[in-house]
Amino acid sequence: MTTAIPKFTPEENARLTKIWDRLLELYLEQANGNREGAVIEIEIQALIQERDAIRPWGWNTGRNWKDDIPKDIVEKLLRE
Repeated sequence: MTTAIPKFTPEENARLTKIWDRLLELYLEQANGNREGAVIEIEIQALIQERDAIRPWGWNTGRNWKDDIPKDIVEKLLRE
């Protein structure tokens, strides 16, 4: 089965896995108050920028899923 969403390369998958793992660790540290919040937030934002450099859309699940996906991909998804 094909999909309208472009696949990540194996390298991108590996890096995204490391980014998400580290983000989880940081969010837990932030929730537990283990380190200064501003220091954690700087690292979180750097990881988010790195993630967005791999693919800048499709990460925000708090909004309408179509909002930040390129229009041509949304159209293909709606046809699937």
